Amino acid sequence: MALDFSLPDAGPVIGLGVDIVDIARIRDVRERQGERFLHRVYTQVELDYCLGMSNPDPHLAVRFAAKEAVSKAFSTGIGEHFEWKSIGVVPGERRQPEIELDAKGMETLKAVGGVRVAISLSHAETTAIAIAAVIGSV
Repeated sequence: MALDFSLPDAGPVIGLGVDIVDIARIRDVRERQGERFLHRVYTQVELDYCLGMSNPDPHLAVRFAAKEAVSKAFSTGIGEHFEWKSIGVVPGERRQPEIELDAKGMETLKAVGGVRVAISLSHAETTAIAIAAVIGSV
């Protein structure tokens, strides 16, 4: 049976990052800081997706982990090269998570010789995890 889709073109992994987040930590920050926290950290696409869920906290937590994992894959952290909203998780063609970078993020991607960022997300009852890879050209 032939697959009716293809995977993105692969290239060398030039950076790898992982982050794990306690979902209760994100819930607590959201309850304390509310809109200020949400609009400082998440893109509008992320907020629309997460806040549309009956329990948004696991979805917010895994996106927080994704931002950290991506910044670690670049070995930069959040700050000079990436702001929180420089990294966004968006639904791909098959609703799979994909990373969208703003202009600052794209500049950093090009500077390290990358062409895209691959991401894998998962969450359980209490924790969320993300693994990111900066992919170079073939």
